Amino acid sequence: MKFEFPVASPASAGIPAAAIERFMTRLENKRLPMHSVLMLRHGTLLFESYRRPFDRDRKHRLYSTSKSFVSVAIGILAGDGLLSLDDPVTKFFPDKVPADLHPYTAAATIRDLLMMATPHYYGACTYSPKAPDWADTYFQAKPTHLPGKIFSYDTTATTMLSIIVARVSGKEFTDFLRDRLFIPAGMSEDITCIETPCGHEWGGSGVLATPRDLMKFAYTCMNGGRINGQQLIPEDYIRAATSRQIDNTLTAGEAEHGFGYGYQFWRTRHNGFACRGMGSQLAVCLPDQDFILVTTGDTQSYPAACGIIYEALWREIYPYLTSDAPVEDDEAANEALKAKWDGREILCIAGAPSSPKEAEINGRTFVFTEANQPGFRKARFTFGDGEGTIEYENATGAHTLRFGFGHQVRQRFPETHYFGKRIGTPSGEGYDCVVSAAWVSEDTLYIQCFSIDDHIGTCKMSFAFNDGCCTLFFGKNAEWFFDEYQGFGTGRAAD
Repeated sequence: MKFEFPVASPASAGIPAAAIERFMTRLENKRLPMHSVLMLRHGTLLFESYRRPFDRDRKHRLYSTSKSFVSVAIGILAGDGLLSLDDPVTKFFPDKVPADLHPYTAAATIRDLLMMATPHYYGACTYSPKAPDWADTYFQAKPTHLPGKIFSYDTTATTMLSIIVARVSGKEFTDFLRDRLFIPAGMSEDITCIETPCGHEWGGSGVLATPRDLMKFAYTCMNGGRINGQQLIPEDYIRAATSRQIDNTLTAGEAEHGFGYGYQFWRTRHNGFACRGMGSQLAVCLPDQDFILVTTGDTQSYPAACGIIYEALWREIYPYLTSDAPVEDDEAANEALKAKWDGREILCIAGAPSSPKEAEINGRTFVFTEANQPGFRKARFTFGDGEGTIEYENATGAHTLRFGFGHQVRQRFPETHYFGKRIGTPSGEGYDCVVSAAWVSEDTLYIQCFSIDDHIGTCKMSFAFNDGCCTLFFGKNAEWFFDEYQGFGTGRAAD
């Protein structure tokens, strides 16, 4: 039987329902597009909230939270004696190491990669989506410094660790973890991962799992590698992995992420650690208080989102974790909390549901005769019954996008050349998405599209109408897609 955490009221673990209500309201007031929020204490699930169409059974892209999964796979292999953290990376790639390899690159070990202390400084990684072999880029990139001492976040490090797992175990890392961790921990058996162009699992960013899977993973890590009476991860490894191994103060970028780094785990204040991924994919673990917060979302367009979530945690929840004062259970408050926050739609655009401008532009076509950054050629808007449609033509052809005022309209995004399971290979179909709109002023329509597919991202479209003209401004917050939907352009009504 699949293991599940027992469920109880927040008050049973010392947290009032009102405190969780305040926590959730903080995120809502900041307009954060969350997909799920879960809280666990003393091994008991206290709160669980999902935004439609996400639910407890739907796999969610975890982005860089995936890195912690790769770390655990490395730790299990080390515990099996199949590798050492002090092994040089070159040991596992005799077919890729060039004869003139720079000594800085040659010196790097598995431990260095785990700590994000590689010899490279190239921003987020050494590869691009068009590179046919990402491992090659690691050895070909010119190093900038000695490895092992300086923290420099580099997803190439995790990519190399993923491939090492495959080369040592003979399995991609999620396949390796299936029998060793996922199944015995009660996680989904079909956890999977986006692939690199060369066919390996992209451990730096690609894991697809449910929020409950992430919670079980985090609990196992916080509990010294044990869950459901089984020691699944070597205790000495996971204790080290979730401890401070290297300073990251200089490059933290945000106060909440400057408390040090372990082996593909972030340290937090209050002696905590976290799995952290782009878009607010988080598992924040507080061992001293036996508490875990898990979130998923698409907050890529909100740079301060993680800070907002942490601030809500420290202000509204943490004081009760450090208090011995009894909390009276309130069944009505518990029911109200669940009714309010579970099963609502993903947050829609804020603004008016209609404008007098609709009558002027309804059914009209705007032609973009001048060159514009998004490559728009023409666009036609129609409105009715609380929804609208934009029919447009750009460099990839003629498309239609529907949107709702005050509600989301679910559909396939009308571009079919974005990557699918493998980076660099088109999926051949549009991403699953939800789209809402609002009039942010009497003459400006704002449309927001959230991709809710295996590739999570936001596309934002603003259309300002004035004197027979339509001026557009597009922006996107997504990794390697929605690229056509950026920039400015102006068109004129054709009739």
